[in-house]
Amino acid sequence: MSDWRRRAIEAFPDLRPDFEEPDCTIYTVFMELVPKCRRALGENDTETLKRVHSFAAWCARQRSKDLWNAAGVALYEHLTWAQAVDSMSTWVPRDVFEKVVGLLESKVGTACIERIRREYDRESRA
Repeated sequence: MSDWRRRAIEAFPDLRPDFEEPDCTIYTVFMELVPKCRRALGENDTETLKRVHSFAAWCARQRSKDLWNAAGVALYEHLTWAQAVDSMSTWVPRDVFEKVVGLLESKVGTACIERIRREYDRESRA
């Protein structure tokens, strides 16, 4: 079993049957995590948010293009609703944000990206 699949199953045991399907790809995993993230933000489910963003950050930091690209285009690029954008600096590590900023900027605009960067800066000084 691939490392990404094992990690996804460990982080989301409720999705194990889906993630064990032979046709499940890393992109499929992230497509399942977008609505999970939306629900978690709406319900202030910090445990789920930690698991989603921990898994996504791990993928974004890997050498394998399949992993970092999937995290970018199948998850981070879709975190563009107001609540996700407003909590970006809380849940997405700064180094990962900087890797995917181009994907986000085309969706949320330069002013929003600059506001998020200022939030990271404030948090790093706190």
